[in-house]
Amino acid sequence: MHFIRAMFRDSLLKNAFFLMATNLTNLTLGFIFWVIAARYYTPHDIGTLSAVVSSMFLITMISSLGFPTSLLFYLPRDRKNAGSIINSCIIASMAASILFSSIYIFGIDIWTPALGSMFSSLKYNLIFIAVTIFSTISALISGAFTAGRRSSFHMTKETIFAFVKILPLSLLSSFGAMGIFISWGFGLVFALILGFILLSIVWKGYSPGLKLDPIIKSMAGYSAGNYLSGILNALPQLVLPIMIVNLISPESTGFFFIAMMVAGLLYGIPQAISSSLLAETSDGGELWDKLGPAIRFNFVLVLCGFLLFVFFGKFVLNIFNPSYAQNASTTLTILAAASLPLSVNTIFAGIRNSQNKVKSVVYINLAISVITFFLAVPFIKVWGINGAAAAYLLANMTCAIAVICRMNKPIEFISNIFNRKEGKG
Repeated sequence: MHFIRAMFRDSLLKNAFFLMATNLTNLTLGFIFWVIAARYYTPHDIGTLSAVVSSMFLITMISSLGFPTSLLFYLPRDRKNAGSIINSCIIASMAASILFSSIYIFGIDIWTPALGSMFSSLKYNLIFIAVTIFSTISALISGAFTAGRRSSFHMTKETIFAFVKILPLSLLSSFGAMGIFISWGFGLVFALILGFILLSIVWKGYSPGLKLDPIIKSMAGYSAGNYLSGILNALPQLVLPIMIVNLISPESTGFFFIAMMVAGLLYGIPQAISSSLLAETSDGGELWDKLGPAIRFNFVLVLCGFLLFVFFGKFVLNIFNPSYAQNASTTLTILAAASLPLSVNTIFAGIRNSQNKVKSVVYINLAISVITFFLAVPFIKVWGINGAAAAYLLANMTCAIAVICRMNKPIEFISNIFNRKEGKG
């Protein structure tokens, strides 16, 4: 109880808690979503949808232009122009989303030929573009909530999304994999409506608008760096399912996708802490005073979560479907192990973003992506989806070791952190 009270007195940990609680809620409702989907749709449909959603997430990441992280940095520093900043980011990202979605659809036979049948009609193409736009806007709204230290609103929005997307599943089964994707879109529409309403509470006086304010130019440099680093950070998790659908099968993609989704609960811990750290220090907080509690909080949660998945991961996958436990339990263990070095890399990126040193964030995410893809193809050919997971683990381990080796007196720094002293490394 003392730990819980202390956490809610610390705005950084409270903000991070709601971001992590969002991940847990999404996983719980996501479990229900996939269980219902498995009842009404074939494994081929689910595997195909996994690759489509991964493609959508990748386009969403590209289309966001680095603005979700930039909002964390700029909104607390310029509250009077918050409305103009948010609307300008949304307009620019919507335009980018339309452009990149169209490029993806026209080149579908190049990027993912196995998904060609999904994009054989204009109606389905327009649905894909619309849902991708909704997903991009949702990411920006979440960034604005976190920047305003109201991650509880982000949790509310995402809970509505996760719940509503379940409702149409059984009614749309005749559409195959596209029926699952349309259900996803329904959830996003309701989440966006609520998100815009809540934005006016977090940022007083906010109202949606279509004006592109010149203020966005001042964000260009920081956004560009985070745009590139964000894409590189997301690439392994988004591209590996696409590689698997091309190298193995849609069914194997589904197994990997579920394992990655479950492991994502652990990945969300350092990501939440890193985002909260950036929002806190952008609003006048002292970076090094906040860092110690953040690292300790992360270490305890990630280590406990990893051990839980080692011993109970197969049980968790079995809840989804026995075939997932049979085919993806080892994959989940490997991906869960990746959360340990990933934590080092993610919190390092959060520190550098807080210091406005984005270049080093780009370098580390580039290294993780390059190593992952360099290893993935031969590993997948030999070990299947376990090979994809192993490539991601080794990439994060390599970069985490590099981060620690570059620290000034790393042993002393770590000792100070866990002895509740200030560390200035």
